[in-house]
Amino acid sequence: MFVNGSIAPRTLGLVGAKGGVGTTVAATSLAWALSQRGLRVVLLDLDLRSGQAALHLCERNAGPTVGDAMRVMERLDDTLLDTLLTPCSPSLRLLPAPRDWAAWPDGPDEDASALLKLLRTATELADWVVLDLPAGAMSSAHFGPLLCDLQEVALVTEPTLPATFNARRAWQWLQDHRSAPGANTLLLNKVQRHTGLPSEQVRRTLGLDGEADAWRELPRSDAAVAQATYHGQAVGAVDPKDAWSRAVSRWASELEQRRCSAAPTTTAPTAEDGPAVPTQPAAAAPPRPWHERLLRWAP
Repeated sequence: MFVNGSIAPRTLGLVGAKGGVGTTVAATSLAWALSQRGLRVVLLDLDLRSGQAALHLCERNAGPTVGDAMRVMERLDDTLLDTLLTPCSPSLRLLPAPRDWAAWPDGPDEDASALLKLLRTATELADWVVLDLPAGAMSSAHFGPLLCDLQEVALVTEPTLPATFNARRAWQWLQDHRSAPGANTLLLNKVQRHTGLPSEQVRRTLGLDGEADAWRELPRSDAAVAQATYHGQAVGAVDPKDAWSRAVSRWASELEQRRCSAAPTTTAPTAEDGPAVPTQPAAAAPPRPWHERLLRWAP
């Protein structure tokens, strides 16, 4: 089981302004890009009714799901969660969405607290916990508390009028409920979008002119994304030189730099009863290999 280093883990959720804007391919590719930096990453597919993260990361059937974790929530800890995660690469593991949509419980209050427990337990196993959230999560009693608890949220949209209309309302919700600087990012995903609104018009509509830190674009990339989906791999694993892959890689690099820069310094005395001076935290321990026993589908 992984043991976290001296730098605190971070949590990031990706939520679509509407369905079909590429939230899942962005979440899976970002999680993979973070793992390629030697970081321990857990991806939680919380698009409970139609989650497909496993199709983008697993060439073979994934193991236990979020539904399985929910059934053992009363005794869930990092050791038990560790046995439920499916390995996708040496430092990336996945908890896929339930396969049986009807199996998800109906009590929103219970679900909200259970999802928070799942998130916080996952942080004990990773440097980054990435969440693939369903479109419209802001309006759900299941996900509202979870969105407020996350350290970072990326609202994914595309340059179309319907998506921009929804993004405007979703962005306002994030600004009202998550006011910490740098806590929210608008991700304009142009993948497989031949025509659409100019980026400048989307930015003006959302009131993001002059707010470069809250804005990010992913360029159009038809072939690389389609090929990656077909092979059940992250886009960066299939074509690392593709413009879309490079944009996601830069995003992962900036996220990790921000995590490291936010790490608190420690103090050490220069002499007995002398003044304390700031020192940087020790380097994080290198990631350990994933447990082979988690490959439950292997012969």
